[in-house]
Amino acid sequence: MTPLFTLVVGLILASISTSTPIKPTSRADSRQVRDATFDYVVIGGGTAGMVIATTLARASYSVALVEAGGVYEDDIGDLGTTPAFAIYGAGASPDDVLPAVDWGFVTTPQAVRDVYMLLLLFMVTSLMNDRVSTTGGCIMPAAKRSVAGISARNYFTYQRPTVEALDRWASILDDASYRFDNFLPFYRQNVNYTPPNNAIRPSNASVPPATSAFTAGSGPLHVSFSDNWVNPVSSYFKAAWEELGLPVANDFVSGILSGVQYSANTINPDGNTRTSSNAFLSGMEDTSNLSIYARTLTKRVLFDGTLAVGAVVDRNGSEVALMASKEVIICAGTFQSPQLLMASGIGPHETLKRFNITVVSELEGVGQNLEDHLLFGASYHVTPITHSALSNATFLARAMSEYAKNGTGILSNPGGEVLAWERLNPTAEGLSDYARDAIKSRTPDWPTFEFLMLDAYSGNNQNYITGAPDTPFMYASPAGAILVQQSRGNITISSIDTAVPPVINPNWLTHPADQELSLLAFKRLREMMNTDAMKGVWVEEVLPGLNVSSDEGILDAIRETAIQLFHAACTCKMGKSPESGAVVDARGRVFGTQSLRIVDASVLPFLPPGHPQATVYALAAKIAKDIIDLRG
Repeated sequence: MTPLFTLVVGLILASISTSTPIKPTSRADSRQVRDATFDYVVIGGGTAGMVIATTLARASYSVALVEAGGVYEDDIGDLGTTPAFAIYGAGASPDDVLPAVDWGFVTTPQAVRDVYMLLLLFMVTSLMNDRVSTTGGCIMPAAKRSVAGISARNYFTYQRPTVEALDRWASILDDASYRFDNFLPFYRQNVNYTPPNNAIRPSNASVPPATSAFTAGSGPLHVSFSDNWVNPVSSYFKAAWEELGLPVANDFVSGILSGVQYSANTINPDGNTRTSSNAFLSGMEDTSNLSIYARTLTKRVLFDGTLAVGAVVDRNGSEVALMASKEVIICAGTFQSPQLLMASGIGPHETLKRFNITVVSELEGVGQNLEDHLLFGASYHVTPITHSALSNATFLARAMSEYAKNGTGILSNPGGEVLAWERLNPTAEGLSDYARDAIKSRTPDWPTFEFLMLDAYSGNNQNYITGAPDTPFMYASPAGAILVQQSRGNITISSIDTAVPPVINPNWLTHPADQELSLLAFKRLREMMNTDAMKGVWVEEVLPGLNVSSDEGILDAIRETAIQLFHAACTCKMGKSPESGAVVDARGRVFGTQSLRIVDASVLPFLPPGHPQATVYALAAKIAKDIIDLRG
């Protein structure tokens, strides 16, 4: 899309705001921050932090929720609430940053590319979780600063892992509460599910209701389908995978990830706006138990020996202590939870020694085992209308007017709605031992690949607004990700000051299995585009272009254009003991300390297949229940 798109959106947004600002019970940016004592101090107001904080507050505990960012509805308005505007600030370029809600973290130089990529840690005032991309150094979009965290700036997909993936989690911890059947109630309790309205959807885009996977009207988080606008390319994409033999799935929330189907999204069907972890504030207007310290950075956890007793926080250069009579709970996300631990005296021996940090607990696993899914693909000139039409000022103005008036039209659709999952047989001919071992390293129901169709030009994934060709043509971008990745990254610090960004080394595509499987996934995408279902839909492969056909050329193209899928996890992983590299136990308690927990994507023992948003919500609900049950 062109700079004109940026200009027109900026002019129109001011007149059609659809967002309703969150009104926390007590917002610290409206009063002076001062020393105070609470039952619980929760650090990070993102996907997990908001669930933890509001659940404990509803259980009559006093809670301080500390968030470095502000409220995304206030800070970026409709850019944060309109589904189609999720592409803003989602690219890998340091130029594609929304400073109000992005940390702008940059990775260390990666062999994947020749340039630096900005790690856009979103500072959405939605209380944190994580996002990235691939080059010499690149932006990490998984890092958001705002109340709601990554749930305020992700691509909406709501999907659950496979049965055996969660059962593997339970096996690693020797804790049956993580088995799929036992964990399922925590998925259910968060969600207010609206089934697809097939009466208004095109006949070739109907979706099974999947109501049995949800509890009617259960939670505050809206999950629904973009019924008012279904992208025409999506139906061709779905038909193409069926032609290649993938089954039509019933849903992606019942423990099976196989086949192709439209996916549910975290969108409120009443107005078709984003729903994030801020939804958990609903009904708390008259509650005095929750104090939200927005735009407040946590500097370190305070200890009495190994007992966590509070946190030092900074707002506008003024440091104060927020004390916790019961627990400190870190929910700062995959990049900043390990950073805060190290700055507070918990981490690898050599790191603590190098910065002369007083040791609270030596844990070698802090900041290690970084996992993420890497997205890559191609961009095509296509004939059906796509979100590329929004680069036309007249079309955009009409679309924004319709959305402002009715919450309908193309802006109500995030641009990627059909998912396809495929598992390779590890005994298939042509696979190397590396690839076979990678597939066998996961459970038998774990897909090897995820495929989706982005309804616009993704190109080199640097900037989705300014990076598209300045033409009147329509574009679509088939994309894929490998889900059995073997490459692992790490996080460390360059300073004891948490205002200094952490050092993030993703190590993308460093394992030969990841390179081989990425190559196979890309070729599979081209095979899909050449099915009878798709052949009449596209005119040209614009990037990388069909002339890029050798294995070496394709792999170079993947390295140059791949982007983080916003799924960074596992840097403070769960386990039974520190000897296994674990940082926390099955209840999120940090080894070697008392009254300190971590609850966010960083504690996942492994990155589950697909999109972890739903799992992080469920994990937070589970740990919150554990805490309340412990206190009786």
